[in-house]
Amino acid sequence: MISNETDSFSECPLGRGNVVCRQVDDGFILYDSVAGKVHSLNPTAAFIWDALDGKHSLREISKNIESLVGSEGHDTLADVEKVVSLFQKEDLLEHSENLPR
Repeated sequence: MISNETDSFSECPLGRGNVVCRQVDDGFILYDSVAGKVHSLNPTAAFIWDALDGKHSLREISKNIESLVGSEGHDTLADVEKVVSLFQKEDLLEHSENLPR
């Protein structure tokens, strides 16, 4: 989980520019050319990845997902934070002093 003294849901993470997202037959993949790794994503995780442009907060991304899938009553924000934390753990995000490594 992303944790710091500020509101982590207000942070606007940015995916690394040299990581490529592609749709494949059964979902999506991220290819990290630096690490030589491929990561398999479901459609929701791919949507989150695409939104990591440094301009959208986790809260905004969560609200966009809720408006698309009507996930009322589900803790979408926690899910977004979990996915972004996994991206961070795999070093797929640009580094920021507000997002610990």
